[in-house]
Amino acid sequence: MSSNAARSLNSSSAETRIAELELALHQANERAAAAERRLAGMLEQSGPGMLLVGPEGTIERINETMCLLLGGAEAPASWIGQPADLVFERLQSLAMQPAQYALRLSELRAAQEPVLSDELALRDGRVLALDYVLPFGSAARSELFSYRLVAEMAAPNVAKEFQPDHLLYHLPAPVAVHDLNGVVLACNQAFALLLQLPASQLLGTHLSELMPSTDHSQSWPAYLTQFNSTVETSVGQLPVLPRNGQPRQLLYHAHCINQPGQAPCVLLCALDITERVQAETELKRGKERAEASALAKEGFLANLSHEIRTPMNGVLGMARQLTKTELDQDQRELLRIIQTSGEHLLSVLNEVLDMTKISSARLELEQMSFDLRESMEEALQPLAVQAAEKGVSFHVALFMQAEPLPRVMGDAYRLNQVLINLVSNSIKFTAAEGSISIGGYLISQTETHLTAGFRITDTGIGIPADKLDHIFEDFVQASPDTARRFGGTGLGLGIARALVEQMGGTIVVESQLSSGSTFQFTVTLPRAEGGEIAPRPVLLDTGALRNRRVLVVEDNGINREVVRLLLQSWGALVDEAESGPAALALHAEHRYDAVLMDIQMPGMSGVEATIQMRLHPDLERALVPVLALTANAFRSDLDRYLKAGINDCLTKPFKEEEFYSKLVALVQAPEVPLYNLQQVHELADGEITFVERIVRSFLLHIPPTLQQIQVAAAAGQWAQVAKLVHHIKPNLIQFGVAGITQPLQLLMDQPRPGTKASKVRAAAVQQLVRQVERVLRVLPEEFSAAS
Repeated sequence: MSSNAARSLNSSSAETRIAELELALHQANERAAAAERRLAGMLEQSGPGMLLVGPEGTIERINETMCLLLGGAEAPASWIGQPADLVFERLQSLAMQPAQYALRLSELRAAQEPVLSDELALRDGRVLALDYVLPFGSAARSELFSYRLVAEMAAPNVAKEFQPDHLLYHLPAPVAVHDLNGVVLACNQAFALLLQLPASQLLGTHLSELMPSTDHSQSWPAYLTQFNSTVETSVGQLPVLPRNGQPRQLLYHAHCINQPGQAPCVLLCALDITERVQAETELKRGKERAEASALAKEGFLANLSHEIRTPMNGVLGMARQLTKTELDQDQRELLRIIQTSGEHLLSVLNEVLDMTKISSARLELEQMSFDLRESMEEALQPLAVQAAEKGVSFHVALFMQAEPLPRVMGDAYRLNQVLINLVSNSIKFTAAEGSISIGGYLISQTETHLTAGFRITDTGIGIPADKLDHIFEDFVQASPDTARRFGGTGLGLGIARALVEQMGGTIVVESQLSSGSTFQFTVTLPRAEGGEIAPRPVLLDTGALRNRRVLVVEDNGINREVVRLLLQSWGALVDEAESGPAALALHAEHRYDAVLMDIQMPGMSGVEATIQMRLHPDLERALVPVLALTANAFRSDLDRYLKAGINDCLTKPFKEEEFYSKLVALVQAPEVPLYNLQQVHELADGEITFVERIVRSFLLHIPPTLQQIQVAAAAGQWAQVAKLVHHIKPNLIQFGVAGITQPLQLLMDQPRPGTKASKVRAAAVQQLVRQVERVLRVLPEEFSAAS
């Protein structure tokens, strides 16, 4: 098995295992929640039975304990709104002397006076104490009855096995009682079974002896200390070690009992959650393994991209240079084969990278205005040529309705990619003299959105019926010999489906073996606001780069040659550096209009070299435009480069037109002013007096802080420097001070030890101070003149 297949298999296995663990965790959580509810009910039952009777004599509130005292199966909710006499009749039937109970109850309710601990003897030997109060005053006539179990009478007709101690003993939840030192005083059968020891052997045992030695020093003191405070009830997690040596995790609910004349003790009710904890731990490990696998795959693909794109840039770049020379017909055909093969290899790499982005939810769709019909017609033109060369009839009918089609917002490149993937498949699988038809039609439109459908029909080899349900899966092809006969990676249809679904559309296929296929997809796109904007044509060699001095930083000699030939053809003056340090030396020696920076270089990377350039004492040199020429195609990498101070990025292998337009945009960018008071004026809302006050405050308070920053930097107190920079950053941004973005970001980052890091920070302090001092010198003069 290849290393790539092994990585894919490992990633798939990890995802399957994670799904299994998540299901097991969900089931364990449900079982734990049910047990917790039973445990909570048991604890609630240990309190008094409560009955609240309203002014109309109906039940307004009754708790679970009261329902259990009544001996029925009714839930508390079923009693609400019922006459309270039903409860009193039930109690009367349970009383040892029913007539006496009825008389006493009548007297209490007639007197409307609070009574405490009025005893009621029951026929089963229990004795209840009744507390009778009027919670809302006698005028409201609401009555609160509280019944609590206080003792048992010796009744010959009551069997011993029905006593409460025995009910607790047979309770399925582990329960124990221990003193404040942790010595076990009593436990039930479930607790003994959990620890796999006889209950008699557990009595007198210190609870800490039943815990794993690794957890004893941490868990036990924290558990025991909480009962020395005013806390009466606590909930937490406690590890125990049964006799078989397999640790268990308990979720406990502990209640401290303080009764007069008795030593305080703790009632410990527990729930075995070992299965849930293990599932959570395994799920966490599985996720960590999956994340590590994803990072490894991403790193591998990034390196693969770099290793393929870098030489491919040289191959295609040199091929483009050859097209500008005089060649005979045979030479041009050979050159065409080189270019076509290179573009095919690049398309395969792009498919792999696209699927990786889609599977990791990192593919972002742009939102730009475009003409749907015009964009797709342009995308289909090269495919029409391919079909003609193969001898396949090619018919296109896009949006033939009479009314003009409005412009839409979306990612035209990705939408065209769907169409190109589907049509390319049709060309691939349709033999000569066959036909392909592409149709685009308007389904519906509103004032804000437009829904369009597309149909691609061919007379190709078709798809077997048993493969139709799987044809859109990754790496799936119609038959095992498809790749050998027709080529391809099996990713095109998967990418097409993922892109359509990400755009909120659907894609379907109809096919019969040997009878061709029909693919249909629909998308709904927002209508673009405003009028149509005609795209500006890209003109090569407008003279904008003539006599401009450009530094090319690239460790690959062939790529340096490609870039140098292009720049020289546009009249630029070129200096070359094959490493970061060499680039910094040339940057310190000369002034450049632009720097073309390779990112992945041995030793100092292009990002590190750019950061060093941004810290140059000369502001003009520090702000030199930097265009990254990178083989990394991930959006996150490009965002990281921009954050490091790089102005723009161009992915290898690049198109000559795009390279030229990006470079011209950088060298012709307007000059950045030293400062900009636009935010200050907006804050002042046109009040010039308020603007003057803000400027005076800036001139007064910034210089002392700059002095403190320099003192802290000289002492190597970078944490203090970060604090001071963070303090003045809002003011510097508000005043639009130029050339300080990189120093601010560097100085506010977490300081790292090391001589090199200290030198970089010292340079950042110098640049920040120098630039702000320039503003402090110029601002008073210009502001006073303006006012």
